[in-house]
Amino acid sequence: MRQYLLLLGALNALLASAYAIKCFACESVYDASCGEDFEVENYFKLDCALVAPPRFLENDLLSVNATACLKRVFKENGVRKIVRGCFFGDVNATDVWCRMDPTLTAVQNSSCHVCDNDNYCNGAEGPVDKGKILASLVLFLLAALLT
Repeated sequence: MRQYLLLLGALNALLASAYAIKCFACESVYDASCGEDFEVENYFKLDCALVAPPRFLENDLLSVNATACLKRVFKENGVRKIVRGCFFGDVNATDVWCRMDPTLTAVQNSSCHVCDNDNYCNGAEGPVDKGKILASLVLFLLAALLT
């Protein structure tokens, strides 16, 4: 029985990694729901497998697949903007891969928040997902009972 639980866990991990990450994609200047008081809209949801990396990053990437989600906050011509979307590059080197498009010369105070822990992780900061914690605890207890 323990082997089946381990096999199920491994299969689940493989299936989860086979699919691209899904992120919210929006800009606060076009939709107020995308701002600091984020409100989920279905049309914000994007499968990052369908998105190409920004052209200014293409030549430096080892893979053209999105690796995470991002939330970028910056000022452009004095207007505060929040942009959510797919992140391309190494999630451990955000200082390199979060750089802005060099053609945007009027950008100031840029910050980039990257997350790869879950689909749609670049939305509003929410409460801890109690269902995931409970499921992990149940699996842990089942594995302990079967050993």
